Amino acid sequence: MLGGVWRSAISRHAWGRLAGALAAVAVGLLAIPGVAGAAEPGAALTEPPAELARSLACHGDLRGAVQPPVILVHGTGSSPEESFSFGYAHALALLGFPVCTVQLPAHGLVDMQRSFEYVVHAIREVARRSGRRVSLVGHSQGAVLAAYASYFWPDLPALVDDVVGLAGPYRGTTASDPSCAGGSCPPFAWQFRPASELNRAFAGRARPAGPSFTAIATAFDELVTPAPQAGLLPGASNVVLQDVCPLRPIEHYVLVGDAVAYALAVDALTHPGPADPARVSRTTCLQTLMPGADLVRAAAVAPLAIASAALRIVTTPGVAHEPQLRCPFDAAACPPPQLRLTRRCAGAGRLRIALAGDVDAVREVDFKLGRRLIRRDTAPPFVASLARSARRPATARRLRAVVSLSAPGGGRLILARPLPRC
Repeated sequence: MLGGVWRSAISRHAWGRLAGALAAVAVGLLAIPGVAGAAEPGAALTEPPAELARSLACHGDLRGAVQPPVILVHGTGSSPEESFSFGYAHALALLGFPVCTVQLPAHGLVDMQRSFEYVVHAIREVARRSGRRVSLVGHSQGAVLAAYASYFWPDLPALVDDVVGLAGPYRGTTASDPSCAGGSCPPFAWQFRPASELNRAFAGRARPAGPSFTAIATAFDELVTPAPQAGLLPGASNVVLQDVCPLRPIEHYVLVGDAVAYALAVDALTHPGPADPARVSRTTCLQTLMPGADLVRAAAVAPLAIASAALRIVTTPGVAHEPQLRCPFDAAACPPPQLRLTRRCAGAGRLRIALAGDVDAVREVDFKLGRRLIRRDTAPPFVASLARSARRPATARRLRAVVSLSAPGGGRLILARPLPRC
């Protein structure tokens, strides 16, 4: 249930806030009334396949259910059981959604670049099993992972319908800076700093077409700061909880069980496009926990979840610097695709020119003879032909392919071959 938490927050004031959060949960419990894409996959996943497979758990009929599947992604220091078992997993299942969860490595306390791979795997696998586009709901770090995965792996936008984030530090958080000021903090804390290299990589990417993005923030978030600005995702439908229900006293921890945030999430999941606060009844402001929550499980799980996550975070060893960016977050670290230019003499006095190899990494090709453009191609199989008469004089003339690459590396390649003798 605890999201993007770091040492400074725990050491400075989170233990004091912890009691308040536990009390808020207790009060809430008492107050409740009853399509696989055709795009290239992008950067290869480096986490062990067996670990990726074990991290994913699904419940419900993925292929036959009326509603499409939803993947839940927990926050830093937490687990699917602690964040979602009493709330979203139970309530969405009652609405007919098949629900899948992702267990992040080491509870999300590691380099976030590793955690991204578990979300990428989950999206692909659930889309494959269901034969449908999937939606994601993430809390805190889970919101960041759920949103930005589609920015960096080019096959994902075609597989994702909605992404709903709860208290996601999309722009980093100033609450992380003090914990790293001494020169050592956990990997995720380095990456949550607003000036981190990972946040710069996020800011440098364009929002992908296809998925609908909803970001739900609270003005009383003590961990994603400055609140609520740090919890807003550029280009998304951004909803501040207090704009819907003024002065609603919900902070970072409890947002994952809040009735209004849940109503906004369900609105996004059940309508085309992102959430629209105008469709949420203002009577929802009178509720505390979401309808459909398992109150017995909430009473047993929620308070312990906050304490367990806090303990995991404060006992996570620090490192001396931010983890180095790798592909796809650093395009320069991505290996270039293996491509070659082929040419052969064909019938009817023509020469056939083709691009071969990793053509899925190609966005556009200009086939040229010397400086003359023969053909511009924007889709495989990237083939052109040249009349034999246009090849004279054969000496000193070269065929060229100017190749524009798509993600993750981007950039251009120029391939050249001499004219063949037919």
